[in-house]
Amino acid sequence: MSRFEMVAIAREEFEAMKARLPKATSEGLFDTYRISQNTWYKLRDGLPVKRKTIDQLRARYAQVAAEAQGK
Repeated sequence: MSRFEMVAIAREEFEAMKARLPKATSEGLFDTYRISQNTWYKLRDGLPVKRKTIDQLRARYAQVAAEAQGK
């Protein structure tokens, strides 16, 4: 598997991440998911991004969701 393998995520996964996002600004995206607005737009549009980015995003989403459950 290439380090730069490109993958897209399912619409449902994007919508779940979007639901946990306090604000869809560059600051909100970075503070919440540690991604750029450009990456967010690609995900929103169903375009592929690096697998490493998706893996990190999924890990961060799990952390954000767990923190929300604990509050």
